[in-house]
Amino acid sequence: MISVEPILLQPHVITYYADNILDYVKEVVGVTPDDIQAEILLSVANNQLTSVRSGHGIGKSALESWTVKWFMYSRPFPKIPCTAPTRHQLHDILWAELNKWNRQSADGDLFEWTDERFYHKAHREEWFAVPRTAVKPDALQGFHADHILYIIDEASGVADKIFEPVLGSLSTAGARLLACGNPTNLAGWFYDSHNDNREIYNPFHVDGRNSPRVTKEYIKMIIDMFGEDSDVFRVRVEGNFPKAMPDSFIPLDWVERNSVKKLLIIKPHRIDIGVDVARFGDDQSVLCPVFNRQHQQEPEIYNHNDTMQLAGRVIQMLDRYTDKYGRIPMSVRVDCDGLGVGVYDRVKEVVKQRNMTHVTVIEGHFGGAGGKLFTSDPVRYSNSTGMMWGTIRELLRYNKLTLWYNNSQISQLSNRKYRVNSDGDIELERKEEMKKRGLKSPDLGDALALAIYVPPTMNMAFQM
Repeated sequence: MISVEPILLQPHVITYYADNILDYVKEVVGVTPDDIQAEILLSVANNQLTSVRSGHGIGKSALESWTVKWFMYSRPFPKIPCTAPTRHQLHDILWAELNKWNRQSADGDLFEWTDERFYHKAHREEWFAVPRTAVKPDALQGFHADHILYIIDEASGVADKIFEPVLGSLSTAGARLLACGNPTNLAGWFYDSHNDNREIYNPFHVDGRNSPRVTKEYIKMIIDMFGEDSDVFRVRVEGNFPKAMPDSFIPLDWVERNSVKKLLIIKPHRIDIGVDVARFGDDQSVLCPVFNRQHQQEPEIYNHNDTMQLAGRVIQMLDRYTDKYGRIPMSVRVDCDGLGVGVYDRVKEVVKQRNMTHVTVIEGHFGGAGGKLFTSDPVRYSNSTGMMWGTIRELLRYNKLTLWYNNSQISQLSNRKYRVNSDGDIELERKEEMKKRGLKSPDLGDALALAIYVPPTMNMAFQM
């Protein structure tokens, strides 16, 4: 065992590493995380809830072990419950991995590892991590501390009843959760952390093909054995949940792969702005600009439904883009079902008064007449809502739309359901139905749909 260097016991050094997790892993544990692992480590340091779905072999167990080590070293009297669905996964893999990394760490002599507990030698009963197999409802109950860290491995297999006590223990500011796993189930809290509840978490999706730790031979083997369109490939390599439920209109992975954290810097030749006007107190008014019908820019979001103020915001956006890019073609499509009529009328009036001939103001309606999005479509939409959202779906399907990265938008786009009605048409879930399921109104999704939708008689530019 490596002797602890005296400097590692100095309070200012402990404080430094508490705020610099990557330096701790590099300098004390003695390993350099890859870029993906580094981003996840930083998330644990800076966010209360981190959820990681990934393919096989990206180094999750090592990452979890480093996180346990960092938390044990840098927090006084922490408690760290670690769990997984099976004893094999918990003890033979994660717990053994923790022992390996502790043996090589510069602070290894501070701690003792046993089959049942990893603890500070000076505070065995108060400063520890423990393995608890997720088989009984009380597996994760009874842990309380100012500094508590939950490590949940193979999280997709941990049942809701096991996970529920965790939420009650995360009320303190010093509490953290790191959940990692292959996304094997289409239901449960882990699935929700990447879908309905992703706004609460800081979610990560790691495709094994992008990890330096996953070999090309492994990927080829999975493809040869099961096929690239199989659920085995989706779960074990891509890190995606099994094929989306038939009532999910836009698959989550389509939305995520087209959402980018750094928007492209481009000079537009046209700009289209969708305006979704809040109808109720908890809804949001959204102005969504899209360049060249391909590149969404960051929307403007307002938590009010004052129509005149919103109309003024639209005019300000038009003025900014005109000053920056000149009098290129611009359109504004306003949702006129309800309060939006006032916004539409005022924007159209100002555009005419200022002789803004490069701007077209369009009256938009959700729930209007339906039909086929393209003449070649094998299906019909029951109304214009389906056709407008169908435009988003098709552009994402063929990677023809770059989205601004935002968890609320990802959740809204991927959680709207659909059904086939008695006429055989595709019918999207109504907003009222979404709210009954505990979801917010899809205001960001609607504003995007307004911005990019082109009526069937004009949609040749959208042919795939």
